[in-house]
Amino acid sequence: MINKLNTNFVKDKKILLFSPAFFNYENMIVDKMREMGADVDMYNERSVSNAASRALLKINPNIFALKTTKYYEKIIETIKDKDYDYILIVKCDMTPASILQSFKIIFPNAKLCLYLWDSITNIPGIINKFRYFDSIYSFDLNDCEKYPQLKFRPLFFDDQFRNQIADYSACKYDLSFLGTIHSDRYAVVRQIQTIAEEKGYSCFWFLYLQSKFIYYFYKFTKKEFKTIPKSKFSFKKMSAAEIAKIENESRAILDIQHPKQTGLTIRTIEMVGMNKKLITTNESIKKYDFYNPNNIMVIDREKVEIPAEFFNVPYTPIKEEIYEKYSLRQWIIDVLS
Repeated sequence: MINKLNTNFVKDKKILLFSPAFFNYENMIVDKMREMGADVDMYNERSVSNAASRALLKINPNIFALKTTKYYEKIIETIKDKDYDYILIVKCDMTPASILQSFKIIFPNAKLCLYLWDSITNIPGIINKFRYFDSIYSFDLNDCEKYPQLKFRPLFFDDQFRNQIADYSACKYDLSFLGTIHSDRYAVVRQIQTIAEEKGYSCFWFLYLQSKFIYYFYKFTKKEFKTIPKSKFSFKKMSAAEIAKIENESRAILDIQHPKQTGLTIRTIEMVGMNKKLITTNESIKKYDFYNPNNIMVIDREKVEIPAEFFNVPYTPIKEEIYEKYSLRQWIIDVLS
């Protein structure tokens, strides 16, 4: 249900935001907060940003502990004289517990908020940081059912992903995939590419890898990469505008969530905003209020089947109240309330 809190409640409020850099979504959040009248300072939640460092971070989250502490101490020195109303941290995989404690001391009037846009199993040590926050929201329904500290709040769509129901007969592509390649994603994509070729579907594929380092790492660690040329992948991100354009030209979008993740990806929520059909591996989508089998097909990632009739059934509109619930504006209201 939509939080009925006054939508102007962030007007003139001072907000400190820490978020990983993730396909410009952090800037979308800042822009919307400022549009709502807030005074926002935003910093990268991570002290390292290159692909090799991120790979090491997944192996051992403490490897950059000293570097990260100094990074945050430098930021604190810059902002210590500000009186923040809210400190919002997204994911918090690198923010040290000692820094969270410092935030509570240095900014005693600030409400400290955490938003998890990844599953707890993918964020080592996060549970030990819960005690520093006044409110904690997660996009993962299973995590929220397991940990009573968490409140459920799915991800959002930005205004550029708002779209009226399209004329599906005029769409350029039957199916499109735009996403980062990780876990078993490429293996699933290959299954669907084979089906699409057999059935003559028109498709758009954007397979993103963060760096050539990641490509060669996968080439030596994943069997499905052994014979795949580098040219199959893009090492340059697409802009949100480019993504929205392709999605608007597509009858359906493919979503492949991480196998250890049950929360809905941001691509999934963008399809709510775009009024687009979705093919997804995420079974948990059936628990959501916007789920409709006319609009959403759940597939088995181990044995993919895509009946042709899914493309022929008209899209069923979502109720306006449910639609607006997933907007970025409502997300901001919820995670800070």
